[in-house]
Order: sequence, then C-alpha cells, then structure tokens
Amino acid sequence: MAKKTTQRKRASTALKQQSAAQGQPQPQQQQPGSRWISAFDSNDHSLALVRSGVHGNVVRIVDVQTGAVRSEYTVTQGTKIRSISWSRAHQGSQAAVVLGLQDGSVHLYSPARGSVIKTFEGSHQGAPVVDVLYINSQVFSLDDTGRMVQWDVATGVATQTLRTGVAGASRMLVSGDAKRVVVASHKLELWDLGSQRCVQTWPGHTSPVHSLLWAADETMLVSAAEGDRNVHVWDASPQATNAAYAVLALDCDAQYIDVSANGSILSIGADGALYAWHQVAVARRRTPTQGSAKDAFGYAPDGCLRMVAANEPDTTIHLQIARFSRVSGDEGKVLVVRGTTQRLLFENLALTDEHGHFVGSLVVERTPTENLVSAKPSAKDVAAHVAYSEADAQITTPAAEAVRASQRAADDSAVSPTLADRVRQLSVDPASSSSAAAATASASASATAATSASAFLAQVGTGKLSAGSLVRVLVQALHTADDKLLDQVLNNSSRTKVLRDTVLGLPVVYVLPLIQQLFLRFHAKPSRANELLPWIRTTLFTHSAYLTSLPNLVPQLSGFYQGIEARLESHQELLKLNGRLDLAYTQIRAKSHFEKERSRQEKDAQRQNTMRPINVYKEEEEDDQDDLGRETEPPTPVWQAEESTDDEGMGAESADEKDEEDQWSDESDEDSDAEAAGKQASENEPSGDEDDGSEDGSEDEDGDVDLEQYE
Repeated sequence: MAKKTTQRKRASTALKQQSAAQGQPQPQQQQPGSRWISAFDSNDHSLALVRSGVHGNVVRIVDVQTGAVRSEYTVTQGTKIRSISWSRAHQGSQAAVVLGLQDGSVHLYSPARGSVIKTFEGSHQGAPVVDVLYINSQVFSLDDTGRMVQWDVATGVATQTLRTGVAGASRMLVSGDAKRVVVASHKLELWDLGSQRCVQTWPGHTSPVHSLLWAADETMLVSAAEGDRNVHVWDASPQATNAAYAVLALDCDAQYIDVSANGSILSIGADGALYAWHQVAVARRRTPTQGSAKDAFGYAPDGCLRMVAANEPDTTIHLQIARFSRVSGDEGKVLVVRGTTQRLLFENLALTDEHGHFVGSLVVERTPTENLVSAKPSAKDVAAHVAYSEADAQITTPAAEAVRASQRAADDSAVSPTLADRVRQLSVDPASSSSAAAATASASASATAATSASAFLAQVGTGKLSAGSLVRVLVQALHTADDKLLDQVLNNSSRTKVLRDTVLGLPVVYVLPLIQQLFLRFHAKPSRANELLPWIRTTLFTHSAYLTSLPNLVPQLSGFYQGIEARLESHQELLKLNGRLDLAYTQIRAKSHFEKERSRQEKDAQRQNTMRPINVYKEEEEDDQDDLGRETEPPTPVWQAEESTDDEGMGAESADEKDEEDQWSDESDEDSDAEAAGKQASENEPSGDEDDGSEDGSEDEDGDVDLEQYE
C-alpha cells in the first residue's frame, strides 16, 4: 500500500513537471471531501443540491434551464443530510426528493409543495443513512452498518429489512424489478432480496466507494472510490467472475462519474477536468483471441475537456458535476455544472465528432463566475489543441451570452445609418455646387438639418411626442441600433399611458430585441431601475402571449432571469430583517404610547385634586318674613346639605303623623272621662227620685252636668 502511494506521488510530480514544461495550466487540487451531495431528476430538468446553511443543511432545487432556484428546504435541528435521490414523476403526481439524514430518518420532500410530505424513521435505530433510492413506489435506505430497509411510500411502514453485515457501507444500488441489491463499502456485494443471501462479491477498492452506477441494462457495475485514480467496471451477470471487467485510469482522483445508454463513461477529476471513455461498459465477453485479462487494465481516456478563464489561460475553472444529456435531441452532448453552491452555471457541450467519438483534448475558455455579468466576454470563447467549432457548444444560462448576442447584433447593424445620420445626409454637398450661393445654401441646410436632428432628439426625450410617433421612433432606434435615440425613448417611462400605448403598438418582431436592450442597460447601470423596470414590466405583460409561443425563449431570457435572481438572493433575508425591525418598532411605539397615556392620566388626577372646592353653598328659596326673624346659619357643605334635606323630609312627614295621632288620642280621652262621670252619677243617684233629680238638676252654660250639687 505504501509502495503504491509512493509511486502515485512520483507519477503526479512527473506529470506536473511535464505539464509545466509544455506550458499547460496548473489546476488546483480539490480538497478531500469536497464532493457535492447532489442528484439530477430523470429528465435533467432540475438539480437537487445540498449545501451548508446557518441553521443546518439546506436542500436547494435548481432549474437546469434557467439556473433559478425553484425551492429550498432547511432541515430542522441542524441534522446533516448524508444522501439524496429523486423519485420519478408519474401521471398526476410531481417528482419528489428523498433525503437520508444523519439521525437515521428518511424524509420525502416535495419541491412543488415546498415541504416534507412523508417521514420514515425507527428501523435504522439512529444509524446514519448513507444512501437512499426510490424504486417502484418503494423507498430503499442504507445505513453505515449495512442494514438496508425497504419502505412503503403510501403507509410509511418498513416492509422489509436486509442485514448485510457490510461494515462501513457507503453506497447501494437496487435493480429495476426491486429483486437485487448491491451494497458497497471497500468491496461490493450482490444480494437477492427474495432469499436474503449474498450471491456475488467483488473485491472492490482500497477505500470507501462514493459512486456506484448500473450499466449495460443492469448487467454491469461502474464504481469510483475516495482517493482512487481508477474507475472500475464490473461484470454483474450471473456467470461472471469477481475480477474487474475494465479499469479506467485518470491522472488524479475521480470525484464524479456517469454512464451513458451506449456504455460510455465520463468522470470529473480532482483537477477540475472532464475525462471520457467511449463505450467501455458494454455487455460483451472476451474470447481467448482478444487477449488476457491484463488488457482490461489501464484504459486511458479517449477525450479530455478543460475549462480555463478567458482572460487568464493559466487559471482552471473547476467542473463540479458532469452528466450525459438525457434530453431528447441532445444525445451525445454533456451537461456540465460549474460555479459554487450559491450560484450554479449549466452548460451543454458536444464532446464528440461527426462519427460519435470523443475529441482527444479540448480547452474551453469561459468567463469566471464572479465576473459573469460585469466582465466583457472574450471574442474567442474556445481555444482547442485540435479543430473545435463554437457551433457545437450551446450555453443555456450565462448572462454573458445575452450580452454577446446583443453586441453581435449591434456590430451587424453598424453599417446601417442612424436616424440622425440620415437627417444630416439630407443636406446638399457643397462640392457639387457651382456657385458660392449654392455653397452658402448648402452650409445653411446642413446646419439647419443638424439643428433639426438635435431638436428632434430633445423633443423625443422631453415627452412631447404622442404614442404613435414614439412607436415609430422606437422601431427606428431598434432597427438601426441607435443607442442615443433609444435612451431618449426610454426617458418617457414616467408617462404611463403613453408607455403602455407605445409598447402595445410595437411590432412583435421588435419585442425580444427591446427586452434584450433593456436587459443590457439594466445590468450596465442598476441605478436606472426606476426608469427601465416600467418598460420591462409593461413589455412582458403586454406581449406575454407572443413570448410564450417562442420555442427558444428560455435560453434567450435566461441571462436576464439569472441577473434578477442574483439581485434577489438577499431579498428574503431583508424581508425577515424588516419584519423583526417592524416588530421592535411597534413594541417601542406601544411602550411610548402607554407611558404617555399613564402620564396624562396622572396629570389629570392631580389637576382634579388641586381644583376641588373646600365648601359648596346651596341657595334655597324662602319667604321674606321667615328671613327677618331667622338667624343666619353657617353654610352647609354639599354632601351634608343633601343628607339634611333627606332627613328634613322624613322629619316633617313624621311630625304631621304625630299631630294627627295626638288629635285622635285627645278625643278618645274626653269620651272616656264622660263615660266615667255618667257611671258614677248613676251609682250615687237614688232609685226612686230619678225623674225629680233629673229635673232639679241644672246644667251650666257649656251643657256639662254640675256634680257639686250631689255632693
């Protein structure tokens, strides 16, 4: 093992010295473990990429055509994502992303909904899930202890568990019929799910496998390992041996691999270059006349692609991911991904000649990522050691292509005179005049024409033209690529109605050139956004039906869309900050309002206590005669006055009742006295002289009987 490492270091040193002697660029080696955790969907429409975030790992779904971010999902509680895979989109359902987490759980994430729709957990017992696959509505997950679990997507229940016992398992493959499973660590094992037994074993690599793919209709395997400069091809047919079918050699460690439908293999090296082998993973068996097994080792790449900076040919632009195109019509092309996890750039390149064989060595010049919008593109995009046509390369997203196309259109139309030049040409040439008067008239006409042209431009910019005239001026400016005249037309953005009518009357053939010119000015001077955005918004809204009918609209507007996305990357964070500031400001205002209200209430209470009267006098109406004989009484407070008033009313009522009772009691007393006197008189009078006595008896003036005479 140590001997092999020493030989590799010597070979690498010799290769670097040879490259330096030939003047080739010296790429920087990627650090170990810098491989991206990513996966393409089945149609190459989207890329799922895992990147590090502030609160944990973030899954970002990126559109391959535009480079725009479709959705993002942040794993809660800072759990690390170890593996990722796509499900196939069925009729009536959207494709989903399967995530294997460090805590042993598996999440099914829907980019369309932007949330996790299913969670599978419990069977891995906390072991990290190092690989996940979605096959026939079943989810397969593998942890680092070699335990493979099969989950039912509908119910979320584990239907089968396979304990392979492969320590340090890193990758897994499942056949299309879900009957065979390949588990890889340093070695590879093929298991039958029905009988749950190992049916075949390959020695594998000296380090953990990081890439494992099917080839030749699942009759072959292709694998690559950490720190290994060889890509291995294995025969997975039932009658095959455990020897490697082919070994593909690189000049550096293999970081990423892919297999095409015809058996071709590509690999991204640690040096950032792309290596390709033509149809090496095909199901063919050797015969004794074709040589021994040693002929399968050490296949050199049939093609190599390097990407360098346009202004600095010695600087290598690293390719992160490469994949044979699955898009119909792009067979034979390779989709390469470069840039960073924050900003991805996708590009389709044709690496084969007319016979379908890989070109030996290619060097492609591209603008670095950080200067993609601001830097001027190079006139020569491709510099190859062999003949290479720029027409074979198709850039799908960079904004530099849109800038370059507009510049080429401006160069092609430079021979066409502008409106101002045509106005100046209306003047008569003084050399053709035969007299001084004609020369004077010609000079006067030239001056008048120039003045008229300047006045016309000023009239366009000051907003004195109607919508109909402005449409003709706009068409002339776009047709002749007159930047000054176009800028004067764009100065009418404040005239909303005129702007709308102008865009509405613009012929559809000039809609896309107008959008491209607006895009160029927007990126050249972002400070003109208030002037240009009304034109962009109105044009896209008014001519949306025409734009959607264009077959190649996405590549032509991808630069503009990518520029907008680049400027809106921090929009969500700014919105969050704005929300926090609004919350804090609202609390501060509420606290200040409450303090002011409390202070006002305290001042009002203090003012009421200060202005409260000591005594309150109540004036009553009385007769003058009563006032003469009544002595002046001291004033009575209000609260005492009210109480006394109530008491007086009650007292008066009780006095009247008492007088009435006394009157009745006096009368009853008189009656009782009279009855007692009459009874006594009857007792003292003799029985025989009742009549005489009654006659002789006398009464006083009051009618009362004089009783003294009986005494």
